Amino acid sequence: MLLGASAVLLAGGSELFAEHASAAGRRFGVTALAVGLLLAGAEPEELLTGVLASARHLPGVAGGDAIGANVTMLTAVLGLTALVRPLELGGRVRAYALTASATGVIAALALASGRVSRVWGVVLVAAYLVTVAVVWWRERRPPAFGEAAELREHPETGRVSGSGDRRAAVLVVVGVGAMAGGGWLAVSGAERVVNSAGLAQSVVGLTFVALATTAELFALVWAAHRRGIEELALAGVLGSAIYNATATLGAAALVRPIEANGLQWQAWLAAALPVALVAYAWIWRRVGRVGGTLLVASYGLFLGLTFK
Repeated sequence: MLLGASAVLLAGGSELFAEHASAAGRRFGVTALAVGLLLAGAEPEELLTGVLASARHLPGVAGGDAIGANVTMLTAVLGLTALVRPLELGGRVRAYALTASATGVIAALALASGRVSRVWGVVLVAAYLVTVAVVWWRERRPPAFGEAAELREHPETGRVSGSGDRRAAVLVVVGVGAMAGGGWLAVSGAERVVNSAGLAQSVVGLTFVALATTAELFALVWAAHRRGIEELALAGVLGSAIYNATATLGAAALVRPIEANGLQWQAWLAAALPVALVAYAWIWRRVGRVGGTLLVASYGLFLGLTFK
């Protein structure tokens, strides 16, 4: 019942977000790409899961969810999307992919010793705040995509009314709230499903909980991709990867230092995936069905090695 209810909230919230992101970007004074990176990328259910797991002495779930969610998004989510429709990685998206990789490296370094201290927690949270400030500064200009649709709405001026922008901003926030609520329900349902499985905490965090907390990204990416706004789809994934590697992991460590061995190679994999995507798109111009197949296969290999 919890998982079914979460699916409804996730689908509805993602539709609202994808439909009104460009107009909301105008209202906030930033591009729709920034809205995707910062608003869709900020995942309160991920942070809540990490903090609660850390507080309840479940460090493997806290660290595993943050890292596992990133691997899931960058392989399964993008891979399945590319199988349906090729993904174009423009210059701006590539820059943020490299940013996601850089924050992933910081997270991997924090996990290298098997213990994320409170000092590392401060460093990780600070890295996220700096990233937010840089994105906000860079993206305070008119949207770089969706402009044609805006002109179709008002061909004489190329603008929409202020009230329309305000309504769009409210609907985007409502959409994110619905996605967060759906993600929370998905986590609750997943925890109940795996309670009797007898698996290690890190395995549960890397797989079952990560799948539950990334469910909204599946819905969001599909909704944005179906509308032909691939940048928004990619921005949501990359923003989430940045958020999980810094804010989610850092906040969990601030509550209680995370003792989590067995997450090192997964953390380095999460850091390397955005660079691999950029390299693939640079060589082949886009991530099409072949690239999507490779990504999905990579996720399958990740699961096999994690459960081994």
